[in-house]
Amino acid sequence: MQFSEHDNTIKITVPVSLTAISAAEIQQQINNHGYERCLVLQDQLTNLLVEYQQIQQKIKENLIAENSKELSYRIAEKRDAQLTFDISEDKMMATAIITAAWGGAPVSANDLVKSAQANGIVFGFSKEQIIKLVSYAAKAEPGSKVKLMIARGRAMVPGANSRFEPLLAEMESRRNRPVVKTDEKADLRDFGVIPAIRTGEAIMRRHPPTAGVAGMLVSGEMIPATPGLQLEWQLGEGVELAPADGDLLLAARDGLPRVIEAGATVDEVFTVKNVDLATGHIVFRGSVVVNGSVTEGMKVVAGGNVFVKGMVEGTLIEAGGDITINGSVIGHQLAQADQQSEYSTELKAVGDIQCNLAQYSRISCGGNLYVSKQLMHCAVEAAIVYAGPEDNPNGKLVGGYFYLDLGLFCGNLGAPSSSAVLVKLNRQLDPIVEKQEVLRASVAAERTEMEELRQQLEKLKKIEGNAQIEMRRLELVAKFEEHRELAVSLINDIKILEAQRQEKLAELLIVVRQQLFSAVEIHFGKEQVKSRREYGPSKVVLVDGHPSIEPL
Repeated sequence: MQFSEHDNTIKITVPVSLTAISAAEIQQQINNHGYERCLVLQDQLTNLLVEYQQIQQKIKENLIAENSKELSYRIAEKRDAQLTFDISEDKMMATAIITAAWGGAPVSANDLVKSAQANGIVFGFSKEQIIKLVSYAAKAEPGSKVKLMIARGRAMVPGANSRFEPLLAEMESRRNRPVVKTDEKADLRDFGVIPAIRTGEAIMRRHPPTAGVAGMLVSGEMIPATPGLQLEWQLGEGVELAPADGDLLLAARDGLPRVIEAGATVDEVFTVKNVDLATGHIVFRGSVVVNGSVTEGMKVVAGGNVFVKGMVEGTLIEAGGDITINGSVIGHQLAQADQQSEYSTELKAVGDIQCNLAQYSRISCGGNLYVSKQLMHCAVEAAIVYAGPEDNPNGKLVGGYFYLDLGLFCGNLGAPSSSAVLVKLNRQLDPIVEKQEVLRASVAAERTEMEELRQQLEKLKKIEGNAQIEMRRLELVAKFEEHRELAVSLINDIKILEAQRQEKLAELLIVVRQQLFSAVEIHFGKEQVKSRREYGPSKVVLVDGHPSIEPL
């Protein structure tokens, strides 16, 4: 067999003899002559074998001499690699598809970029991806397709609204981080000095909104950025704008600074050594500083923050801001402590609550609860509970009831004595479910109305038509459509709420870094899981829609 090549076509010449040949033998010869990556023309190969056998038969019949005739066929072709592109519908991503060459020229990186540009792809090329693609395609099986993203657009980044920066570090939530005295020691009851400010001192700066960053499609079209909004100051009491700088907020009086939405306030400060029978209950519109303790039966109610340097045994500590207790919160022991129990000590804060240790107390806050060491048999409502430092939650949660927004983080959850712990991560979910139930009831009422109207329309069909009947029918049809449209709108609202509920469910998380004991019951919406044995480091998350205890 002889092979020749012309214009990317491989031609085979075979003298016909009595020796049989097969497709496999011809393929082997093609490979041996260096054409193994070329496209074999199967119809030509078949025709060659058929004609070879026909002539071979004539030789056997002595009609012609052996090797007196040669057959020549186009047996294979060299085909260059083929290149196509796929641009996503939003024009933010472009993909190149290379059909590997049949012995022909591969696609080079330079060829790919030029071809992409000719096809309207001009922005966001990834050099690494392009080189990877052409390299893969050069080694791929001939005729196989290799696909890879080669360009990505730049997403538009909307501008940020005005940002309000507190200028005193103490105004930021201290997140239960004790003051470190040395590299190795920390006083767990020392959270630093109580923030204070004097008249005329800078308290907060408003940074201007940003313009954002324009996006770019792979086609080169620009997506204009949406600029941020200039937010107006919300000035609380005790603050004023700097005369020469409308973006700088100053203290107008001495006191305790506190961040509010889009601004700040400076609370007047009431300072007392202890809250006991000698002082009576403390009710103050500003912030309260207790240098000692709040004794049994006493109350502290403040419009701002409450700082207690000692311990709390009082009946109520209530704050319009945060509550910080350097000592412990000690309530009366209860034989059965759960969400229905009457607790002797209660803490209520709009913001965060921080304490060293708490037991047999009711604690509720709009923000997070930070406990340095241990929480025992308490009823808690909070966004998140941290037992131990936020960056290393190693504290203990023993017994009690928790009604939370997002989750809790601790070292130990439960106790070897199987103290029951009930955790409901439903504080954000329950209002959504309640709204859904109200909407479902409304949908049911609308459907009842629609059914009654439908029945009335059916009765009208049985009455011989006249002008009054037709008017009544049209009136009923219009009412039916009104109820139907309202029902559809209510159903869409239910679906929107369900999407919100699912998003919030996906955010729920419990992390136990050391040990999760038995008798801990955890609710994720209507779903729940209960630990029936002891676990090591664990997390509780939703898996396929159901809460599951997983290794950490």
